[in-house]
Amino acid sequence: MQKLYWRSTRISRAMYLLASLIALGVLGASESFKETIVQPHYEEKIEAARLMQRAMETIQNERVRHVGPIDLEADPTNSGMLGLSSSVTTTNTGSLEAKRTTLNPNWAAVVVELLAEAGVQRRGTIAVGVSGSFPALNLAVFSAAQVLELDAISIASVGASSWGANVPTLTWLDMETVLGDAGILSTHSIAASLGGTRDRAIGMPKLGRKSLREAIQRANVPYLETETDLDSIERRMALYREQAGDRYIQAYVNVGGSLASIGPKSVKRLYQPGLNLRLDPHAVHVDSVMKRFLRDGVPVVNLSKIVPLAELYGLPLEPIALPQPGEGLVFEKQEYNRWLVAGLLGFLGVSLWALLHLDVGSRMSALVGRGRAGSIEPMV
Repeated sequence: MQKLYWRSTRISRAMYLLASLIALGVLGASESFKETIVQPHYEEKIEAARLMQRAMETIQNERVRHVGPIDLEADPTNSGMLGLSSSVTTTNTGSLEAKRTTLNPNWAAVVVELLAEAGVQRRGTIAVGVSGSFPALNLAVFSAAQVLELDAISIASVGASSWGANVPTLTWLDMETVLGDAGILSTHSIAASLGGTRDRAIGMPKLGRKSLREAIQRANVPYLETETDLDSIERRMALYREQAGDRYIQAYVNVGGSLASIGPKSVKRLYQPGLNLRLDPHAVHVDSVMKRFLRDGVPVVNLSKIVPLAELYGLPLEPIALPQPGEGLVFEKQEYNRWLVAGLLGFLGVSLWALLHLDVGSRMSALVGRGRAGSIEPMV
C-alpha cells in the first residue's frame, strides 16, 4: 500500500538559507585552496630582474658620487633613477606617477615575457628605441636582452621629460657608459638624437641642446641629426637594417613616446601597451618606426602607458620601497584548482537537488518550522 505524506507547495526560508550556506561554503573552499602556478620562463625572468637590480644599484652609486644626494621626497625608493622636475635638458612635462612606477627591477621580467610572446628566440636580433624619459625601462630592456643573449640594436633619444634622465651630467647615454665600464650591461646605443619636440629638441634653450650634443660626444656615438620627421624615421630604419645585415629583426621594442618611434599624440592611443601584432587601420597613414615594423610583420613591444601595463602584470604603482626580484604576477599567479572546483560544483549540484527534490528538503523544512512553509497538499 502506498504511503500518503504531506509536502509544502513552496520552499521555506530555512531551505533558502541552507542552500545559500552550502553555496557560500563551496565558494569559500574554492577561494581558500588556490594553486600557485609558476609562470613560463621563470628562471630567465629572475635572472633579468637581478641584473636590472645590479644596474640600478650601480646608477644609484654614480648619482650620489657625482651629482649629489637623492631627493627622497621625489624618489622614496632611493633608486637614483629619477631625474629632476626641471632642467635645461628637460623636453616636456612627464608623469611622476609613471616614472616612480618604473622603479622596479621586475620590469625586466615583464620584458622577458613580452619578448617571448612576440616569438623572439634566444640569440636573436631585436631593434630598440630607448628614451631618456624612462631610464629604468631602458635598463629593463637591456637586461632582458642580455639574459636572452639577444643582439639589441638600440637608438637613443637623449633628451628627457621631467623626472627622467634629465640631469645634464647624467643622461641616459652617460648611464650606458657607466654600466658598460662596470661590466654589467653590454648593449650600447649605436646612434642618438636630441629627442624632444620633433626629435630635434625644438623649443629647448640653446644651452640645453648644447648639453645634449655634449652628452652624445661623451658617449662616442653618432649624432642622428635630421631636418624633418620623415628623415628621422628613414634614418632610424636605415640604421636598423644596416646593423642587422642579413639577420632577421624578430621584434621592435619602443620605450616611451618618441615622435619618430610611435608617432604624434593623435595615433599613440592606437598602439596598446605591451605586445602589438597588427597595425591598426587608422594608423596606416601616419608614419613612424612602429608603423613600419608592424606593416612588415615584425611584432612591436610598446613600453608606454606605464600605469595600466604595471597593473596588468601585478607590479605596484609608485612603490615606496624598491621591490625585490621575483615579485609580481609575471613570476607566479594564484589560480583555481580545477579538479577541486569541479568536485565542489558537483557537490553543490547534488546538494541542491537533494534539498529541493527529495525528502531531505521537506523533512528539514518541517524540523525548522512546521506549518510555516505555506499551504500543503498530499503527495503519494
